[in-house]
Amino acid sequence: MKLKGVGFFEAHIEKLLLGLMVAVAAGVVVLQFAGSPNAVNVGNQTLPPERAFDPVEQRARDIRGRMTAVDVDVPVIDGRNEALAGLEDRVTERVSVRPSVMAFGKPAEIDDALLEGQADDVEYAMIDPPAPGAAVAASYAATIDPALLIDNEDLAAIVGPSQPFDIVTVTIETTYDGTALEEAFRTAGEGELRSLPFNWVNGVEALGLQLERQEQLSDGSWGNTTIIEGLPGTPSLTQVLRQDAADGVLGRDQLASDARLAFEEAPDFRRPLPVRTIAGPEWQPPTVMKAELASFGGVDGQGQAQRLFNQRSSQLALRANVERRGNESRGDQGDRGGRGRPERPGRGGRDDDDDEPLDRRAQAIERQLAEIDRQLERIDAQMIELGYDPETGLPVETSGFTDDTVDARLLEETEARLWAHDLTAKPGATYRYRTRLAINNPMFGREAVLIEAQRPMAADPVLLSEPSAWSEPLVVAPTTAFFLASASDGRGGALGPSEPTASVEVFTFYYGYYRRATLTLRPGDIVVADADLPDDLRLPVLADASETDASPGAGARRGDRPRERDGVGRPGVAPAGVVPLGGRREAAAESEEEGEGELVPDEVPAVVDVYLVDVTFEPTQAEGPADRSTQAVAYFSQLGGAGLVRRIATVDRQGELYQMLARSAEQGRSQGQARESLEGPRVREPREPRPTSGGVSPGKAAPGGGG
Repeated sequence: MKLKGVGFFEAHIEKLLLGLMVAVAAGVVVLQFAGSPNAVNVGNQTLPPERAFDPVEQRARDIRGRMTAVDVDVPVIDGRNEALAGLEDRVTERVSVRPSVMAFGKPAEIDDALLEGQADDVEYAMIDPPAPGAAVAASYAATIDPALLIDNEDLAAIVGPSQPFDIVTVTIETTYDGTALEEAFRTAGEGELRSLPFNWVNGVEALGLQLERQEQLSDGSWGNTTIIEGLPGTPSLTQVLRQDAADGVLGRDQLASDARLAFEEAPDFRRPLPVRTIAGPEWQPPTVMKAELASFGGVDGQGQAQRLFNQRSSQLALRANVERRGNESRGDQGDRGGRGRPERPGRGGRDDDDDEPLDRRAQAIERQLAEIDRQLERIDAQMIELGYDPETGLPVETSGFTDDTVDARLLEETEARLWAHDLTAKPGATYRYRTRLAINNPMFGREAVLIEAQRPMAADPVLLSEPSAWSEPLVVAPTTAFFLASASDGRGGALGPSEPTASVEVFTFYYGYYRRATLTLRPGDIVVADADLPDDLRLPVLADASETDASPGAGARRGDRPRERDGVGRPGVAPAGVVPLGGRREAAAESEEEGEGELVPDEVPAVVDVYLVDVTFEPTQAEGPADRSTQAVAYFSQLGGAGLVRRIATVDRQGELYQMLARSAEQGRSQGQARESLEGPRVREPREPRPTSGGVSPGKAAPGGGG
């Protein structure tokens, strides 16, 4: 049935659209296989898609070929203008009036083989670092802080089991020219050998000193060499690095980091402080100590200081007497003004003629007082220059050494200051020392870029310098010692001949200071005396270490080593069980004043195992035909030994050893009196983290003294 009102198009629209779409699809398929495939236009070329980048690659090859070509057509310019001619003349003419110019070193090169990794054909020149400067050694004696002995068996073995924990030490000081080391690295290359690259050498720093010691034998020769490195129970940075390398845990980056730390904390590594002490003269570097001993003047200095002190006492007594007379004079004048005598005509109630002598007397007294004050100022200045306190007549004890050295990078230093300590020296022994500087090895960890023959040079992280010259022989501070003060052969006395006699000063070391006694000997007498100790002097209180909750050194660790050096020089609060704590000398004085601790005896024996044999007068070294002066010479012998010891009265007390012992004895007379607070020294563990800006900076306070 036909629908009314619907046309043919309306009735068949969907069939027409379907047919059109089928026709279009069929056309696309026919064109895809019967006509040309897809193409793109590149420049003026029509290419299929898979070849679209061919022209670009060809262009790149052409450009590269032009860049690498060795034959380049250079245009020829006819003639030169004036500016170009002048420039060419300056470039081509000589730079020196001489026919040749000295080269200023090998030109810098970029080692392409290093950039690629292996440098099989490169051999580097390794140097022996130059030696440090002259070694200066000095000996010290003091009492160490008992807190340091906890968990440090090596240190405890040195000082013994009972108080006071007295110890003698030696410090060796030297300097180093880092610029000479830099020049040695830079100019080492010669012929086939190349200098080490700059970036290898630039990070070289001083890690510390290694000491070498020889003991003088009885025949005057020198014994075997002993290497001293680090402090007892405390490894040095070089020992830590070598142990890490042996354990396979030290890399090139870690070594570089430790070298930077050694520079950033240069005072701790170049100039470590000694062990902390509770009694004894304040520690000072050898050069400073020797200068002070020279100014102290030994027996001559003591005698001069005593004479000045006596003059000062006389001047003070004279001043008091003059002041008394002045007061009496002023009193007489006041009394006369109030006697109510009748006034004389024209005098206005004053007896001017009678007052004038009193005024002149007062003026004379004022002039005399002024002159006395000038004499006192002169005496005070001379005593201070000698190192003595004008008020007490005793040597001025220093308040500790302050290290104000400004450190630069080692390779920029012309005179880097360094020192190290020897705590194993035997009292009374004679040693000589020399030093080697330890630096980080610039070849360490670079085996991959070294030839096979040089790879062993990269195994040790530490490189040692050549040794310095030996120091002057040093007599280590002895436990006891004696010095000849005077002697007589017994002839020429008022009552006829008598026995020879010798007057000696004998010293013994006890509780931080030397104690002095004097005695007179006759032939056969042994040097034995009792030296006085200060009144009410007490030892520190020691408690059982087992009462402590934690032992020092139990903190954080890196590998198997403690990160803090608790054994030596650590500041702050010490473990419980030791009083006074922290090495603070005022605490020791307070404990003595408060009656804490065991009282020491009033005297301590001073015994030297020698006896007087005889005294003679011998001629001095003649300075001319008329010089026939003589000098007293005493001969002593060791108990049970052979041979004689010869002492000359005029020179026996002139040496540095006597000066040190006498100065210590003078300072020890005031032991137990409260003194200014002194912070204990700081000795850092090699890789201990640096304090933050908000924390407390370690180790810059004065050391605790003597070690």
